[in-house]
Amino acid sequence: MKSHFIKPLFTSKILLFALLVFSLLSCSNDDDDDHNDDCNTCTTEQLETILTACSDWYIEDLERNNIDLESNYVGYLFNFSADNTVSVTWDENTANGTWTTSGTGNNINVTFNIPDFDDINATWILDELDNDDNDYDVEVSFEIGTTDDLEFKNNTCN
Repeated sequence: MKSHFIKPLFTSKILLFALLVFSLLSCSNDDDDDHNDDCNTCTTEQLETILTACSDWYIEDLERNNIDLESNYVGYLFNFSADNTVSVTWDENTANGTWTTSGTGNNINVTFNIPDFDDINATWILDELDNDDNDYDVEVSFEIGTTDDLEFKNNTCN
């Protein structure tokens, strides 16, 4: 008797991509500078899915005490893993650290702990998950008060 195998309708990559799209679409992506409404329905699971689904994130914006610092991190690539580790590579260097999430909605906290990355190591509040529907750009923005901003961007996330 001949055995017939049925190809799975959905591969893991398709399911992961669908989850990523759903996660991004379920969060508001307005840019009205009203920092209390950008992520009303966001969850830590959505944030974790977005960060771990894409590789080679880079810093688009970094301000501490209203001082621009992103130029210090040109060429640095951040890769977030589901086990809450993060690796940063630049030139021929690598640094490994951790990241954790907690909270819901407009009160999601993310704590980064990467040795020697004092500009980034802190507990940040998720400000916005942003997906430009016209291309593969994905942005994840964090803030601390009104003077500190951190934005990771990935323009190859598909």
